[in-house]
Amino acid sequence: MGTWGMFILLFVLFWVIQGSLTLLQSRHYQRQLFELQRQSSGYLGVGVRKNRWGAGAVAILVTDPAGVVTHCRKLAGVSVFARFRDEPSLVGKVVEDLKEIQPRTSWEQALNMAVEKVEEARQTRAAV
Repeated sequence: MGTWGMFILLFVLFWVIQGSLTLLQSRHYQRQLFELQRQSSGYLGVGVRKNRWGAGAVAILVTDPAGVVTHCRKLAGVSVFARFRDEPSLVGKVVEDLKEIQPRTSWEQALNMAVEKVEEARQTRAAV
């Protein structure tokens, strides 16, 4: 096998590995989301901030009916090896107090989006 054949084989191999790792991360995300959906009778909000270059972030917030955060998970990283971690510093806070006026980091932007989703869900249920 020539040099080009070896190059193509390595390219295909890395492409398959990358696809497999992306699939594993997607399943991890779905498991985390499903686990938090079953937690309580409150509200769930998910915020996602993707960056073309650099670290992206995902925030999952669960609140009780009064709007107090009961669970928060954070995923931040550049690679498919990033995993969700609990964010205990936000548990017990009122969801309206979490909104950043000028979000600077990917995590703050994702958290703002999750807060907006929770607020939308609360307003929708209050209107019914």
